[in-house]
Amino acid sequence: MRRTSTRRRTHANLLALVIRIATGVVVGILVLHILLVLLEANPDNDLVRTLTDWANGLTGWAKDLFTPDGHKARVFVNEGLAAVVYALIGGALTRAATRL
Repeated sequence: MRRTSTRRRTHANLLALVIRIATGVVVGILVLHILLVLLEANPDNDLVRTLTDWANGLTGWAKDLFTPDGHKARVFVNEGLAAVVYALIGGALTRAATRL
């Protein structure tokens, strides 16, 4: 009986780690893209273009949720909100996984 409990705990911890890593990657992409926009990185650069594509894919649901004047403010507010939402969801899922 104890082996099953230990095995279940190990799987729960592994699942929590995977969720934490995935959440960190998603939030990291969004924060990096926000910084690149705020620092006016060259939009024609391949890295900037790739991160912009990824950020747009992750934040389609938050695109133009708020419409402040200016591109920088719009990216900061909408993608910042998306990053916070992803972090909260990831944290909740991680806590739920550790309780399995």
